[in-house]
Amino acid sequence: MSMFGDSAYEVLGLEVGASRADVQAAYNRGLKAAQRDRELRDRLSLARNALSRPRERQVAELLTPLPGALPSNASSELLAEARRHMSHVAPLMPDPASFAPPTD
Repeated sequence: MSMFGDSAYEVLGLEVGASRADVQAAYNRGLKAAQRDRELRDRLSLARNALSRPRERQVAELLTPLPGALPSNASSELLAEARRHMSHVAPLMPDPASFAPPTD
């Protein structure tokens, strides 16, 4: 999927953690919209296949960009959980709290 610069989630228009049923539904919607676009149909198929395999799904989750900022109502508990998760997944990634909007 990275050949196009999009993660499998982005190609299907889904958020990280989408269910298998959501993946299939997004794939079906995409196929209807891309009837004559072979390249897009191929991208949709690759995305669906990637999210159907546990290891490839993990990679897709890592390749999906984080939101630009955490919600303004993000609790300290949410931030602590994000820090713990990020330390296991990508120790070289910046602290998720650094994505919070500046407070004046």
